[in-house]
Amino acid sequence: MKAAHLQAACLLMWGQAVWGHAALVSADPAPGAVLDRAPGAAVLTFNEPVSVTALRLLGPEGPPVDVKPEQTGGSRIRVPLPGGAGRGAHLLSWRVVSADGHPVGGALDYTVGPAAGPAAASARAGAAESPPAARQAAIWLGRWLGYACLFACVGAALFRTRNPSDRQAWARPLVWLGLGLLPVNLGLQGLDLLDLPRSALAGWPAWAAALDSRYAWTLGLTALALLASAAALRARRPGMVRGCAGAGLALAGVALAASGHAGTAPPQWLSRPLVVLHVATAAAWLGALVPLLRLLGAGGGGRAGLAPLAWFSRWITSVVLVLLASGAGLALLQLDRPGDLWRTSYGIVLSAKLVLVCGLLGLAAFNRWRCTGPALAGEAAARARLRRSIQVETAVAVVLLGVVSLWRFTPPPRSLDAAVAESAPRPDEGTASFMLSNDRAHALLTRSGGAWLIALSDPSGQPLAAEGLTLALSNPQAGIEPLRREARRLPDGRWRVEAGSLPASGAGHWRLSMEILVNDFEQVTLEGVLPP
Repeated sequence: MKAAHLQAACLLMWGQAVWGHAALVSADPAPGAVLDRAPGAAVLTFNEPVSVTALRLLGPEGPPVDVKPEQTGGSRIRVPLPGGAGRGAHLLSWRVVSADGHPVGGALDYTVGPAAGPAAASARAGAAESPPAARQAAIWLGRWLGYACLFACVGAALFRTRNPSDRQAWARPLVWLGLGLLPVNLGLQGLDLLDLPRSALAGWPAWAAALDSRYAWTLGLTALALLASAAALRARRPGMVRGCAGAGLALAGVALAASGHAGTAPPQWLSRPLVVLHVATAAAWLGALVPLLRLLGAGGGGRAGLAPLAWFSRWITSVVLVLLASGAGLALLQLDRPGDLWRTSYGIVLSAKLVLVCGLLGLAAFNRWRCTGPALAGEAAARARLRRSIQVETAVAVVLLGVVSLWRFTPPPRSLDAAVAESAPRPDEGTASFMLSNDRAHALLTRSGGAWLIALSDPSGQPLAAEGLTLALSNPQAGIEPLRREARRLPDGRWRVEAGSLPASGAGHWRLSMEILVNDFEQVTLEGVLPP
């Protein structure tokens, strides 16, 4: 019995070595590398010693060529490559046997051609430095703070037109904060456009890409809106205060209409003015909340001291009606069907926004018809009740701006449909689309440039949620082992797989295999022949 226990203990301690299989941990050239000239050798490094059974190089011209490693054992295999390799896509197919006798195969792809440029090089070198989730969180936070500063400053300037003696000094630091956020948001936009790490902010490509985007117009107009609001807060003549405040309000609306999905929905002659109206009325309403709180806490009584409150109460109903009408028009332009409210990411954000707006409307109605009249009449209890209600309204407004900032990552359904149509194959663009399907899943694959875009759906045609996706390309007739790529999920729900061009030479057809990890307990595999 003791011998059996000792043997079992030895087997458990040895299990890690017995159960493990060899895995490629690094390669030189890096997978997907774009090189100025053909490398003289390739280096494959595995997690344990391996024995090479097959090495085959497939280039842009001619049949596959067998190549030999410098040594046949060890975890680091150096493979001399033949000289005179042509420009184009290359695949180094490898097959090795690990210590437990299990064969493992794979392929290393690289391209000989023009240099990838600093942007692409930085992206490959620092992909792990700035994961997309961290970058998206920074983008969201930057936009949320930017919206809050813009609305607060515009509202303070507008409120001063009715109370010139109060220069709203509290808003001046927010002007500087809003201006300071502009270059931060511009840099984050450039990183996101080129999928670069934080370190790329030291170079020019990220900034150039951001400045070339429509979002640069939004940031520039936002700067003008903040400066106009600052001028309204500092001006002494009433006419100058009114002119600068009005300019700031209009520029805020135009700024947010200059970029983004809402303003680009067809017809743009309707969608862009609706965005301007929606943003301007929202800024007039939400931006006035902090000045109202300060007014109610100042201690002045009677209608004379609360004249701005009476003015706000008179015009806010019309402003809210315009706000609701423009918002409804934008929603109709973006949504294809009512079900998009709960079936798409955009619709879920819109639903959350509607819930918060309903809460704001309830608070506003309570303030307007239950608290404002008694407060203007001098009732201290009503005034305190009104101030507490506006404090809650302000908190809800801040959360609302945070929710709205999520739209940066959730394209609307109409834009998604347009993107799918735009990515359909066209003879003059060299794109290709085809379907892989079985009784459990469907996949629409679109090849464009150096990437695959994959849309997953279930047999009923509804989007299929998955936790992971791996794509593998192989050429069994040419003796080419699978080239594997992990897919990255896009904000619109599709998956993107970076994969360079395949060598045009070689016998047989390329096969495509897709492993879809639906959840921890279910995996679906789709297979088919890659169209020419």
